[in-house]
Amino acid sequence: MFVFTGTGITDNNIKQSFMKKIMFFLSLVMIFSCKSQNKKSMLPLIDNHSETFNANKFPDIDKLENVNKKTDSGFIEIMKNKNNISYKFTPNNSLFKIVKVYYLNNIIQTKGITLNLPWSTFLKGTWYEFDEKGNLIKEVDYDKPYKFSFEDILKFCEKEGIPLTKGPVLQSTGFHTTITRRIENEKPIWEIEWLKKPSLVENIILDGISGKEISRKESKFINN
Repeated sequence: MFVFTGTGITDNNIKQSFMKKIMFFLSLVMIFSCKSQNKKSMLPLIDNHSETFNANKFPDIDKLENVNKKTDSGFIEIMKNKNNISYKFTPNNSLFKIVKVYYLNNIIQTKGITLNLPWSTFLKGTWYEFDEKGNLIKEVDYDKPYKFSFEDILKFCEKEGIPLTKGPVLQSTGFHTTITRRIENEKPIWEIEWLKKPSLVENIILDGISGKEISRKESKFINN
């Protein structure tokens, strides 16, 4: 055994020190990889903490029933009806929007993340549900069935030259690439629709587990 005389340091100590450095380096790689993916899609953070709607910040909500407001950091949409208050915030340079629904007593009811499009797409990540006292009663991870992740979809779109619109996307602003997902015949699938040419829409369906292409078809697009 190789020994540094008088120091008490052996080759075993050196190996342990080397392995610690390797593990530290790998952890840094994983952290920066996750941050890079989040930065690429600008994924907002959602936690499982209870919260209340700050009605004082939006005094017109009771008068107008809805509020649309552009801020320096993004776009806010609020709607109030006889059952609840719906709050949506789309950060600038993000592919996602934060969705929060509150009870009429201003306590959070449910919250999570969807794509930034004004029409229905899919629920991303974990969504949280609360009772009227703000106690967490349910968590659902909507990403779990999809081994071929949204980050993989981003890579696929980049490879195919499929454009994705970041930031607030408003109604009547032209055709925007739509990504949806669903369970079909007990199998998870992804569906992408994008404007391949000014008059041509391409529809692509991928396996949600392997990412394998299931179908690809084109159809005419008529801009009304």
